[in-house]
Amino acid sequence: MRLIRRGVPRIQRAAPQRRSMRRTTEDPFREKETADMTPLSKDAGLRTGVNRHSTMSGFITKTAAGIAAAATLIGGLAIGASSAQAATTTSYDRTLGNAQFEAARTQNGLAKEMNYGSILHAWMWSFNTMKEHMAEIADAGYTSIQTSPISVIKGPVQGKKFTENWYYVYQPAGTSIGNSVVGSEDDLKAMTAEAHKYGIRIIVDAVINHFTSDWNAIEPSWQNASLFHTKSEGGCGNNGTGINYGNRWQVTHCHLLGLWDLNTENQEVGNRMQGFLKQAVADGVDGFRYDAAKHIELPDEFGTHSPYFDTILDNGAQYQYGEVLQGDAGLNVAAYPALFEKYSSNGGGNTASNYGGALRSALNSKNLNAGNLNSLQGQGVQDDQLVTWVESHDTYANGDRQSTGMTDWQIRMGWGVIGARAGGAPLFFNRPVGSGGANAQFSEQSQLGDAGDNEWKSPEVKWVNKFRNAMEGNAEYLRNCQAENCLMIERYKSDGSNANDGVVVVNMDGDKNLAGLDTTLDDGTYTDQVNGGTITVANKKITAGSVKSGKVSVFVNIGTAPTPDPDPTPDPDPTPDSTTTVYYPSTKFGADSTYLHWRFADGGTWTTAPGVKMTAACSGYVSYAIENPDGRPIEFVFTNGSGQWDNKNGVSGQNYTATGASVVVTDNSGNYGTTAPCTV
Repeated sequence: MRLIRRGVPRIQRAAPQRRSMRRTTEDPFREKETADMTPLSKDAGLRTGVNRHSTMSGFITKTAAGIAAAATLIGGLAIGASSAQAATTTSYDRTLGNAQFEAARTQNGLAKEMNYGSILHAWMWSFNTMKEHMAEIADAGYTSIQTSPISVIKGPVQGKKFTENWYYVYQPAGTSIGNSVVGSEDDLKAMTAEAHKYGIRIIVDAVINHFTSDWNAIEPSWQNASLFHTKSEGGCGNNGTGINYGNRWQVTHCHLLGLWDLNTENQEVGNRMQGFLKQAVADGVDGFRYDAAKHIELPDEFGTHSPYFDTILDNGAQYQYGEVLQGDAGLNVAAYPALFEKYSSNGGGNTASNYGGALRSALNSKNLNAGNLNSLQGQGVQDDQLVTWVESHDTYANGDRQSTGMTDWQIRMGWGVIGARAGGAPLFFNRPVGSGGANAQFSEQSQLGDAGDNEWKSPEVKWVNKFRNAMEGNAEYLRNCQAENCLMIERYKSDGSNANDGVVVVNMDGDKNLAGLDTTLDDGTYTDQVNGGTITVANKKITAGSVKSGKVSVFVNIGTAPTPDPDPTPDPDPTPDSTTTVYYPSTKFGADSTYLHWRFADGGTWTTAPGVKMTAACSGYVSYAIENPDGRPIEFVFTNGSGQWDNKNGVSGQNYTATGASVVVTDNSGNYGTTAPCTV
């Protein structure tokens, strides 16, 4: 049960949002999201691995129902089953049902339930890269690792760079396992075996709705028109790609920007896809994330029964969840996780996209109001059926850049919130090295197959994960601490022992004295595992203790606390990149006669014309530094103060826009650099 202090307003539902998805080789791959729904009935039984496993016994057939035809192709195993078979290899048997795995999981302190434990999204890491980092991943407290798609693909066509190239893994060319980004099927087997040695489970991102738009690149065994929807049957314009997202028939039958849409009503398609998923489970995979799941019809959504989900989900996986993003009218959001859970021994779920949007908005405004952040906004989906995130690969990597500009500091603050919550399985998206925030979306300092930056194992993230694992099964209480820029997430048992309770405090601005605050924690002293220091609790009151500005504090009595910071002075500005400095060629209007006329692009007031005077920065440039602690985008033009203006594209009325710590304008194209040409 979730508790919240009286008088705090309930959460306000976010307006439906648009989201861009993977892209085809020609155009941005965009889609809208979901709306309200009617939940299906759901078994209310316990979700421990043992109890859930026992309910699955009826689904598992030990005697083969038929013989699947298979063809071995270069790059992996091509599945072409002629009849569906119940799974005989199960993830549960080799993990929670295996004493050696359980010993490793317990030793590393990892959560038991996959629908609760933290997930590391090792985005674009190869299997070998994951294997090399397995000890660190276990030490950072992740229950599961989510891989990028493992199917055979076309390309990538531009080597291992990210820009305009990453999305090829989301456009399968068939059902063979292995591609040039993640590695071979043998690499997958070796990686999953290594993961299980540490008590870690593996979730594979499976693209089961569509194939590449290049027919000639599709595996020959799949080059059969009956296995795909035609361009006309969805009733969409633009050669089958003009989808009305309020029309479920179009959402499930049209071709997303030319990608070949699988004929999911065809039993043969279901049999083949089930064979692919079962092979992945046999290779050591424990769960699946289903890309574009809402683009696949529910079993009885239309007049004719569709066997697809009932066929493919019976694959032996322990945990299955779908990308079912919120915002579309007519979509029964809650029906999907009920279906996924039916065939999974450790739960099933949906992506919590609304909560991610609400959290990012809260982080940007530094307003962590407990009432607004209390509900996970599942729209009929239960909290233990949600996968939560601060950002996903889509909000980061797509063209609309919903979260790309967020700083590492903001991500850590957000992880303190979702990682400490009782509900949801929080997913940490690993950005490419040196990318995002004030930097380029893809700085190309790492390449496809490499590990990303080190934020996934930062002290704050690591200790929030460990806190989460230790608090599995505990109740939750959210309250603000002195101001709405500070949020406490308390987890407790009320059993008289402070060894079983704890609190994560996310304090975005200003030191806070916590003494005098009410609490649900049992009496005793709690140690901040990230920053050092303690709080003391007596009679349901915090009697002593404080938190520093801009810090995530994890007060829990596990492990060994680090040595306190020898310099306790708080960060003067906890938000990195507190200014935006605009650079402009001094040769245009002169080093002493260039003005910046600007405002914040999200609703600010323009400076009085001609604007603020820019000053000489270094040879060839003038500059002006704008105080911008919240990292807001700016809109601007340049002038000489005497009637001459430099507008974007040289067109009056068109303004430049930019974001980041450094904005270097060298021409009027609207493009800008992000590396300062000199130090002011």
